[in-house]
Amino acid sequence: MDAKIAASSQTSRFHVDTLTTLSQEIDLNQVHISIGLKDLLVDAHLRLKAGVHYALIGRNGEGKSTLLTAISRRLIPGISDNLRILLVSQLEEGSGEPSLTVSGENVETQTDPSISVTNHVVRSDRRRERALAEQHFLLKAHESSASAFDIAKAVFSVRLLRANDELDEAKKIAQRRSGARGSEARKKLLKAEAKVVELKQRLISLDAAELLENVQNTLEALDSGTTEARARTILLGLGFKQEKLDDKFSTLSGGWRSRCSLASALLQKPDLLMLDEPTNYLDVMSVIWTQKYLETLSSTVLVVAHDRDFVDAVAQETIILRNKTLTYFDGNLSEWESHTISDRKGKLRMKEALDKKRVLIEKSIEQGARSAKKTGDENRARMVKSRKKKLDERWGMEKSDKGTRFKLNRDRSGYDLTFRREIEIEDLDRPINLEFPNPEPMRFPGALISANHITFTYPGTKKIVLDDVTVTIHPGDRVGLLGNNGEGKSTLVKVLIGMGGLRPQKGNIERHTRLQMGYFDQHSVEALSVPEISKTSSLGYFLVQVHKNHPHVDIDEGDARAILGSFGLQGRNATNPICTLSGGQKVRLALSLVIYPAPDLLVLDEVTTHLDKDTIVALIRALRKYTGAILLVTHDRHFMRCVIEGESIQTPLGTGENAEDSDDSDSDLDTKSGTVYAVGPKGKVKVLDGGTDGYIALVEKRMKKLGIS
Repeated sequence: MDAKIAASSQTSRFHVDTLTTLSQEIDLNQVHISIGLKDLLVDAHLRLKAGVHYALIGRNGEGKSTLLTAISRRLIPGISDNLRILLVSQLEEGSGEPSLTVSGENVETQTDPSISVTNHVVRSDRRRERALAEQHFLLKAHESSASAFDIAKAVFSVRLLRANDELDEAKKIAQRRSGARGSEARKKLLKAEAKVVELKQRLISLDAAELLENVQNTLEALDSGTTEARARTILLGLGFKQEKLDDKFSTLSGGWRSRCSLASALLQKPDLLMLDEPTNYLDVMSVIWTQKYLETLSSTVLVVAHDRDFVDAVAQETIILRNKTLTYFDGNLSEWESHTISDRKGKLRMKEALDKKRVLIEKSIEQGARSAKKTGDENRARMVKSRKKKLDERWGMEKSDKGTRFKLNRDRSGYDLTFRREIEIEDLDRPINLEFPNPEPMRFPGALISANHITFTYPGTKKIVLDDVTVTIHPGDRVGLLGNNGEGKSTLVKVLIGMGGLRPQKGNIERHTRLQMGYFDQHSVEALSVPEISKTSSLGYFLVQVHKNHPHVDIDEGDARAILGSFGLQGRNATNPICTLSGGQKVRLALSLVIYPAPDLLVLDEVTTHLDKDTIVALIRALRKYTGAILLVTHDRHFMRCVIEGESIQTPLGTGENAEDSDDSDSDLDTKSGTVYAVGPKGKVKVLDGGTDGYIALVEKRMKKLGIS
């Protein structure tokens, strides 16, 4: 992030520096976080209980990643120095290539080009590496031939290693903190520097045996002897082949290096493990393995992810980042949504009933007042006045959150107009709507794509990628592809649509003569991060690409603005440089180019990456209304079920115009069920009778066979 993150909490008001405690919890009030001039959290309560697994949810741009960064860097006053924190964050580098970095206790990238994949992960644990180095010095000093000077030198070396680590940490803290906390941090930095100088000037006499015992206890606590075995198990679970574990780390692509970084964090078991979009670029098997592994951790876990099944399986509690504050729910994402929608509907019904009741009571009071005035009956007048006072004082909630009768409370703190709590109905988020234009019906009947018994091998290789594959896609069909990374899903897609001139060596592929296709993959978004493109505006880039790819299409600036606006790119988002857009906004821009003009076949390869949960639901709804055919590749199981198999959508609060008034949020959508294919090893592709759930069962069976379940 270019802008500097500023953070404060209640403790900073009293100039109290971070306390060193043994607590593994975070419980801070009045937390304020801003980046540049933008406030992301204002007077929020940040609470993370030890050992609890949380999901952090919120729309793109609300500040989820910034909050995780502020915690990992200890920018928020009050986070214990003894709390070991690791953050695995999703970054997008200048090249557009995705990568995962581990921060908090930062894992330095190994510079040795000959280091293996397994050793790269093993050496990522700094505590273990430091303890092993100390053990080496001390064991060498205890050899029979060692002199008193050698022992003293070993002790000195260990003390110096620790002092240098303390100095490095003091430098990082001093750079991050300002004001009173910064002044105190700089004092500690000066002390750390003086200590290193002192140790360099003299040898320290210390009992080497006692120091060695301390180091060995540390290694035992870290279960150092099993580190390599555990690293191999984690790497296998994240999709590495057994024969790849000893390959050089330098030969890995960006995606596989990302998995290594994730493996490094999972290996270390910190007090607080924070994962920002860990499922990006993982296949279904790796996602399932990761969620099962996280379920076994006793550490506090905080996850941000777009994969609903993954989040529901991992999270015990949900943290909602909305309107610059944090609220907490005891349950997972789907449970929170169900509770929120049910609660809102109940309050709306209660308010409607009370409004009707009030109208009747007020009408009765008015009639009584007129009668008392007409007859001069003072008793009736007093009764009318009493009823009016009771109406004003006792109006509001009639039932508590638990469904019991709401008791009158005269002892509530603060100023209230009535003895009952008002019915508070939270404003909905602005709904997200994505509008896809529908293609014209095909003039001539027939399949859009028909592949019969095709076999494909890349030129110059003998490995069969696709073996005797038959796939047919008709107008309006929904076809999904599931499979592990590297087993041919994207290759099958490219061969079917003829991208890059790929042709099968055996079999034949027939395409409709008037077939128009739209193709989206992760490179569609990465291309927008290239410097010469990222400096242009969304509007300018859209017009250039439409004229380039569809010269026969007549489109002006007004039409382009309307199309971009239907994808949520209005105003400055359309005219500012593309580099200012978030990852989710870049996905929308790439989708607008794919969907216009409306294709007969829409091909989507991992389209949910970078999107928040509400945008994913909006995308599902748009695809369900879309009349063209869809070919989908995704590791998001919920997305596959909803788009291809017609499963009911769990509508989040605020993603539909009248979500609170409808019991069936899918009533206006096409629920046509499509076909899910499994792309397996050795190039085999078959229809899954059980759909997505059937594939998950096959994956879990395969994991047991491989010994990584």
